[in-house]
Amino acid sequence: KYFHTTPTKPELNIREENIMKICICDDEKDFIHNFQLLLKQYSKKHKNINQFNSFENENDLLSYFYSQNDIDILFLDIKFQTYSGIEIAKKIRGINPSVILIFLTSFPEYALSGYKVKAFDYLVKPLSYLQLENVLDQAISELKSNEKHFLIIKDSGNIFKIKFPEIIYIETYNRNILFHLTSGSEITGHESLKAYEDKLDERFYRCHTGYIVNMVYVTSIQKDCAILNSNVTVPVSRYKKKKFQMLFTDFLCNSIF
Repeated sequence: KYFHTTPTKPELNIREENIMKICICDDEKDFIHNFQLLLKQYSKKHKNINQFNSFENENDLLSYFYSQNDIDILFLDIKFQTYSGIEIAKKIRGINPSVILIFLTSFPEYALSGYKVKAFDYLVKPLSYLQLENVLDQAISELKSNEKHFLIIKDSGNIFKIKFPEIIYIETYNRNILFHLTSGSEITGHESLKAYEDKLDERFYRCHTGYIVNMVYVTSIQKDCAILNSNVTVPVSRYKKKKFQMLFTDFLCNSIF
């Protein structure tokens, strides 16, 4: 059963331009120290990293995400004593589905599990400056690219700029178009679903006559529906399912490593 909530206006997350927040979570103090030295070297050269946080355990990391949730790029050890990095990443994806996630590992074979949480890349320990520079260049380029992709939505005299990564899914509702956002808010658009579909990019797919999903937030495709983050269920048309599965598989393959 699919259900709706009363549309609410989004709380806009305003942050200073060019502020890049990077975080590392690793249970090795020496590794964090060396990572910070490499990051300072990178920041001195590129001048685009303003804030850095570090955590030595998953509980402190999750507490920060629950309270602040403002990290752009997260470097996460793939193996902790209590939990695996994959388990931690799943919880983080539930809080912030769009954070760029880069795994750290001494065992490359573990990195293949990253597809489950849509990891951006992985780095093998010990870490060199060149490794860090290459992955940060790519990750920051991805962030800047996402900043350029947005929709302008007009609703009741208000104008909203909605970035593509903020859109979880879109649906027709009461002859209008409802945008479900990562903030938990919803806004209403008044163009046709097809008009909005034409303005979106390849991360979006119209899986049903009345629904468009952002594949970044799809966790599985089942018999007649797609499961999104936070167990949101969206219907999938029978005649669209095969293409949806193919596009989603390609999307996953092109999104990691």
